[in-house]
Amino acid sequence: MLVALPYILIASICSGSAADGGPGWLHLIVLWACWNALKFIIMGPVSVALLIRARLREAPVRRHQRHGVEASLREPALRV
Repeated sequence: MLVALPYILIASICSGSAADGGPGWLHLIVLWACWNALKFIIMGPVSVALLIRARLREAPVRRHQRHGVEASLREPALRV
């Protein structure tokens, strides 16, 4: 989410320049920077939620694997 800060800075600088009589195409840069900043700000919490969901789905598999390793360590080794 911190990646959004440079985009917000770019939007602020270009907005101020356009307001002070700069060229009108600076408004396009402001829109572009705001759009990218919003994407990064929104994707931060979404990615955390997706990561938590993936970890919860993987937990039973990890638990099963861990118990399988512990059981194999308790069993005596077969000698041939």
